[in-house]
Amino acid sequence: MPYLDQFMQQWKVYLKQQFSHCGLSYVATDAGDGVGIKTNSLAYFSWLRTTSRADHGFDESRDTLAWTMLEKQLRSLANKAENGTFDLVSKLHLEESQIQIVLNFSYDDEQHIVYVS
Repeated sequence: MPYLDQFMQQWKVYLKQQFSHCGLSYVATDAGDGVGIKTNSLAYFSWLRTTSRADHGFDESRDTLAWTMLEKQLRSLANKAENGTFDLVSKLHLEESQIQIVLNFSYDDEQHIVYVS
């Protein structure tokens, strides 16, 4: 599985955990997992914006921006992971399956964005 898919799945797991904490339900879509993750992410960002101090001056367009920024971070980290994994496999003679990358997600309510590390 490509790293972007793995990272999106990690975000999905995080999203479902957050939904359970705030009383929301993750809604599966017929359009596929990618659309479902985006749709549920936008719902989550909307909930965060309206229940935290991020609601000061932000509107729905900020939710879309939060999603775009999250997606860019995941893509960038996936590209780095692809290159880094190749280097580790070749230099340390590891199998790719031996390398596990776990992401951390943190919400910044002042900026209304999620940081990925």
